[in-house]
Amino acid sequence: MSKLRNITLALAVGCSAFSAYAADEEEKSFDNRWRVHGLIGTSVADQADFDNGGEFKLGLGKPISPYVMLDSHINYGELKTSKNDTYERTAAGFDFMYFPFGAFHLDAASLQPFMGAGLTYHEINFIGENQSDYGTDVFAGFTYELEKVSLRGEIRYQVDKIKEQNVLVDDNFYTYAALIGISVPFGEKPLPYNYDSDGDGVPDRLDKCPNTPRGTPVDATGCPLDSDGDGIPNFRDQCPNTPPGAMVNVHGCSIDDDRDGVPNDIDQCPNTPYGVPVNAQGCPLDSDGDGVPDKIDQCPGTLPGLKVNSRGCVLSQTVALSGVHFEFNKARLMLDSQTVLDKVAESLSNEPDVNIIIMGHTDSVGSDAYNLKLSQSRAESVVRYLTGKGISESRQKATGYGESKPVADNNTDEGRERNRRVELQVISPNK
Repeated sequence: MSKLRNITLALAVGCSAFSAYAADEEEKSFDNRWRVHGLIGTSVADQADFDNGGEFKLGLGKPISPYVMLDSHINYGELKTSKNDTYERTAAGFDFMYFPFGAFHLDAASLQPFMGAGLTYHEINFIGENQSDYGTDVFAGFTYELEKVSLRGEIRYQVDKIKEQNVLVDDNFYTYAALIGISVPFGEKPLPYNYDSDGDGVPDRLDKCPNTPRGTPVDATGCPLDSDGDGIPNFRDQCPNTPPGAMVNVHGCSIDDDRDGVPNDIDQCPNTPYGVPVNAQGCPLDSDGDGVPDKIDQCPGTLPGLKVNSRGCVLSQTVALSGVHFEFNKARLMLDSQTVLDKVAESLSNEPDVNIIIMGHTDSVGSDAYNLKLSQSRAESVVRYLTGKGISESRQKATGYGESKPVADNNTDEGRERNRRVELQVISPNK
């Protein structure tokens, strides 16, 4: 059976090779879809005693012209002899099929006869003897195309070469097979290459707007001309220069219901009160990003991430100062900490009634006393920096907690990194 499998594999490779013929041909002038078929029927030996049995066939084919299809297949059949012995035949083959009336023309009739010939490689098993060799088939039949599948029937005359081997006699073995089944094509049936259903001069294969009203000027893709890309064709666009992305009405003009200058389709705040300055998204300007628009923000410049009241002023809370870093085992601030601390200073300058506590924390590496001292020194470094930025020292307090208040597991690198932190406790009179 291994040699038969190799032959079957070769047939599959051959099918892929001959498909290149159609793939290289750009114009689809015929229906060149792959087709799989399954047939079942009966076979009869060409002998006086007419040994007979069942046979089935499974195949894959592809048309290479309106008249010719190349077909690969595998067959299995059994014949019962007069002595009730079983003659088993397994074969793989390659057929050349000819359709005299051009079955694969795009406008071909449903009923199509065919004829052809093929080569097979067969394996015979008879009374414990196995033998493989080559053979030939000739056949004739018909197909009848239905909506999604085709009926297929055929009569095959199968000639198998057999060499003398014990009970097998050196001879050709002849069988007739009558088979019926279905053939299923893959994909949709192609239309004529330059078919143009809407008559706009652009073939359907290129037409992205296949139902354009007749007489409408179209572009190379078959869609009505729309110079500004707003979805309204030029012939009825009253605002032909609409900015890209703007929502338009039926006349092609931008819609801006709240009249803030930002079209509805990109306006993230569509009900902005008239006259309020907005950003590019149509929302009231909020320079410090605290959720309170600049127009009513009484405390601009709030440090990002702090909770504020309806007036934009900070509430009492404790937050981690992400981005504050120190030199290893030292209390000296690294340069990248200035960005965060400058924002803290700006926020405190805008709210003189707010006081703060800078809280330093460490991981558990080292002694408790060392970590407590290091955290206190680092908190004091932050206070000194803010004092240098104009924040009164009387409004600030530095407290070191060492390793006493971890927020993560000190047994992991990630946990220790999270525990090495500086927190800002805000003490605010705001409600």
